[in-house]
Amino acid sequence: MERVREPCAECWPLAVGTGRSTRVFTGTTRRALSWTTWFAALMLLAACSQITVPPETIEVEPVPSTSTVSTVPQTSIATPASTAPATTSAPVTSVTEAEPATSTTTAAPQFTAPFTGLPTPVEIVRPAAVVKIDNHPRALPQWGLNQADVVYEELVEARLTRFAAIFHSTDADVVGPVRSARTGDFALLSNLNRPIFVNSGANAYTARALRSVDAVAIIDGAAIAKGVFERSPAKNAPHNLITDTARIYGAGTAEGRTPPRYLRFRDEGEALPRSTAASGVDIDFGQIEASYRWDAAVGGWARTQNGRDHTDFDGVRVAPENVIVQFVRYRQSPADAATPEPVLTGGGEAWIFTDGVVVRGTWERLSELDVTVFRSDNALIVPLTPGRTWIALARAGTAEIVP
Repeated sequence: MERVREPCAECWPLAVGTGRSTRVFTGTTRRALSWTTWFAALMLLAACSQITVPPETIEVEPVPSTSTVSTVPQTSIATPASTAPATTSAPVTSVTEAEPATSTTTAAPQFTAPFTGLPTPVEIVRPAAVVKIDNHPRALPQWGLNQADVVYEELVEARLTRFAAIFHSTDADVVGPVRSARTGDFALLSNLNRPIFVNSGANAYTARALRSVDAVAIIDGAAIAKGVFERSPAKNAPHNLITDTARIYGAGTAEGRTPPRYLRFRDEGEALPRSTAASGVDIDFGQIEASYRWDAAVGGWARTQNGRDHTDFDGVRVAPENVIVQFVRYRQSPADAATPEPVLTGGGEAWIFTDGVVVRGTWERLSELDVTVFRSDNALIVPLTPGRTWIALARAGTAEIVP
């Protein structure tokens, strides 16, 4: 706002006359002024009109006011940012440091199945379930073999074979045909930390000896097995007794215990010990001739039995990721002179087939409570491909590597 300028006090007497009461602006004078006096007065008035306005003029007041309004929010916002770079960076640092913690927290703990080495979302604490499965020609095709983590093939009477299938990480809707126990099964059970043992029965000697084995025996006809078994109309007895893992675990989980780490599996990028490329292996059990051929498309060893593709009841080919030929000695079973019994402690030769190659090595097991260790020819433990493993308990000289 512009302020009206007034003549200064020093100029006023000259404008109105020298000490006289007569005003020059009224048009009535008692005495005429000379032209020089008028000229001097006009010059003095012109000089007074150019006097500088004092600093406390009002024109400046709006500027601080406007500046204050616009500056205050800028100052309040800018102050934390400009005065405390450490404070500003602290939240950033906190967030940056928190990211690994968040990532670690959200990532599921890494567990692996003890029989397959495959990752699992949670730790599997239920006991292993060992099921005796028929391999008689009239028992084919079987149920559940492809859901078992580990399958042992052992020689029985008449130079036939039977399977001892270990279920743990994967369930099976149907398992069978379930057949009877043999004394040779006991050594397969004793290092599993009280597993569930499922079978259709046994002769008197085997049944008595089984009571001393640290296992939960689920035998057809026993009280614990009530509701566990049924007969399938798809086959004739005795090759049609079936069950499933839900009923098995429903009956025996409470009394069983968690198994130990059973096999050594290869980490990602880990190299194998000294090995040789192999197409497969042929094993002659007598009446059963089993062959495995490497199938890169499925990443497993496709099984053939007596010249025919071995498939399960659903038509899926048996093709485990690993095949081990464990050469063992057989002796006569104390339960039956006609029944061979594998000796599974001590050591011997072993061929380990994995990922399209074979590692020639050895096996060793100091006692029945120990797990079997498979080593290469330079004494390194052979790491298997994560997945299923089939182990053939073969006599020496009954198998041949196919290059």
